Amino acid sequence: AFLPQAFSGEAWIVSPGLPVNVMSPDRWKLAALALAGVVPLGHAQAASTTIQANAKVVKSLTLTKKQDLDFGTITMSGATGSATVTISIAGTLSCPSGVTCAGTAKQAIMNVSGSKSETIRITVDATNLTNTVDGSTLTYTPIAPATITLTNSGFPGNDFNIGGSIVIPSTADGTYSGNVTVTAEYQ
Repeated sequence: AFLPQAFSGEAWIVSPGLPVNVMSPDRWKLAALALAGVVPLGHAQAASTTIQANAKVVKSLTLTKKQDLDFGTITMSGATGSATVTISIAGTLSCPSGVTCAGTAKQAIMNVSGSKSETIRITVDATNLTNTVDGSTLTYTPIAPATITLTNSGFPGNDFNIGGSIVIPSTADGTYSGNVTVTAEYQ
């Protein structure tokens, strides 16, 4: 029996023995797009922007020693306790009362080269100076600039000085020496 129904935009065609559903033209288009993968199945959103990529290239740093640090000859003239002897980065030696300083004291001179106008951080490690005869030590505390700015690129580089202080006990006697590590790095 045939039951009439409200028109839905589709039609049923009955051919001998087989009902055929005929879709509206818009539904055919949507079905074709869905099969082709063109119609998104969800509510996907996309956003894009740009970034800027930068690279700063600098010359390798070169650090060289031009002169070692030398406190000269120090005489403990009957002083008791300990005394601190200091050499400034300008090379000025300071001896407290009861201590006599002689000889030619010299600040260390270093040279660093790299890229012009770059700031270089200078690090000088504190260390002990050791008497190779009896193993006793003097504490060395460095004095150096925290940073320098390179005024040229590459050779000839820029010089900087290192001074420091040593604490000398009244019982000290002999020659004391040690290696002091100096590091230069771009800031």
